Amino acid sequence: MPNSKVPFQSIDAATSFLLDQVEPLDVCHLSYWYLQFTDSIPDQVFWVATYDPEYMSYYMQNFTPINDPVMANVMEFKFIDWFEWFETDVVAQTITEIAPRYGITKFGISIPLPGPNEDKVVFSACMKSSPEKWAKDRTELARRILPFAQKFHERMKGFVEHDNVAEHVFHVFG
Repeated sequence: MPNSKVPFQSIDAATSFLLDQVEPLDVCHLSYWYLQFTDSIPDQVFWVATYDPEYMSYYMQNFTPINDPVMANVMEFKFIDWFEWFETDVVAQTITEIAPRYGITKFGISIPLPGPNEDKVVFSACMKSSPEKWAKDRTELARRILPFAQKFHERMKGFVEHDNVAEHVFHVFG
């Protein structure tokens, strides 16, 4: 990975970077959420992902990270195994009906990363697997993704901290 101290210059640059990493990391998709909070209220959202823009639009119109129980649990600093959630959670099952159309599998993980102040950061990755192989694949995926996610987050923090990012923010909270 390039120098993790050099911030991305745009959401497009960060997205291109993630797209270039899908194959080397042997994943289907990568996703990064940075949710800024002001006085305990969600304020701004940055979402960088390799997902199809149609899926991203569908997700934001129908769920948002605050209304998604998987995301809500990750934001409480819990590691999430998507396969477990997709078996039991109604919202996750609804997403599962749509996600495969866009190459998003139910074999994925979401990892919380530390954000400044009240900010929440979530990095996710999904891959091809099977119920029989998933426990082993999940462990390997987490081992590969966590260091990558931490370095990516360092570069995104530099981008988010700049004052000129307003045009890149999803305004989804009101």
